[in-house]
Amino acid sequence: MAGIVAVAFADGWDPRFSATNIGSIEQTRHNLTLSYNNSGRASMMDNVRNNYGEVCVYCHTPHGANSQINAPLWNRTINNASNYSIYDKPTTLGLEGRLNLPGPSSLTCLSCHDGTIAIDSVLNMPGSGLSPGGNTRNTEVGSPDMGFLDRWASSNPGMGPVGDHLSLGPESGIGGCKICHNRINDTLVDLDGNPTPFAPDFTAFVIGTNLRNDHVVGITYPTTFGPGIDYNEPEVAIPGKWSFFDSNGNNFAEKDEVRLYDSGAGPAVECASCHDPHGIPSNGPGTEFIPSFLRVSNSTPNSNGIGGPSGLCLTCHAK
Repeated sequence: MAGIVAVAFADGWDPRFSATNIGSIEQTRHNLTLSYNNSGRASMMDNVRNNYGEVCVYCHTPHGANSQINAPLWNRTINNASNYSIYDKPTTLGLEGRLNLPGPSSLTCLSCHDGTIAIDSVLNMPGSGLSPGGNTRNTEVGSPDMGFLDRWASSNPGMGPVGDHLSLGPESGIGGCKICHNRINDTLVDLDGNPTPFAPDFTAFVIGTNLRNDHVVGITYPTTFGPGIDYNEPEVAIPGKWSFFDSNGNNFAEKDEVRLYDSGAGPAVECASCHDPHGIPSNGPGTEFIPSFLRVSNSTPNSNGIGGPSGLCLTCHAK
């Protein structure tokens, strides 16, 4: 491990340096080119995932998007919704008839965060699309086509691995990106006893395919409200699209407003109900993004009074 750390620092990459989380997705952990590190390079990561050199391409493509999911120009392989074990706590009341499989606005997030699909498993690579030097295409659903992903390295030497395209890893245990990004490496100490994390711990980022221990997704939100209903009513409801909590009253779903996605069975809670993968400023433009890509802060209210202790939770839950 000491040898790896020495190589890392010698190469100009400081693994303790984090994104600023200010300005744009480029300055967040969702920039999978890792362009925010001190040297502007990510040579270590180039050994385990294709460095496409573009931030957006890891999720989106202008043409030839994934046809198996109703998501905005989605450029990633996904899993079938049936791959996931859904929340089923028998002591939770009021769930009968409302539990469903994850919808598109959860499957997109899970395509990376369930830890089974390579983080570089795109359908179209930068350039003319498809793969460089060929017209093959990656799989839209299920296990990535490693031969397809290897084509990037063959055309861009040093910017990707061959046959070793890592996923985030398993929810428990070591594997994938968690080979380095685990609790052990996050708590290393130097000879003076000072913390010197080699790689930040990604354990909390891996949701896995068993969703029973996570906030329920795919669940239909109530559509009637009043006494005895433990949920708040969204100010705006657009059947067949979404409902949302219109905190500023402009009838437009802003990025910092919680929304419920309607895929045909009514408004439902999905991953993107509470999270925006691009980042939400905590108190207006130029301020640090709310942690964990949350839409509403659970700690400090912004200048408009939105958020605060349990602010995100209390947006939906009337407690």
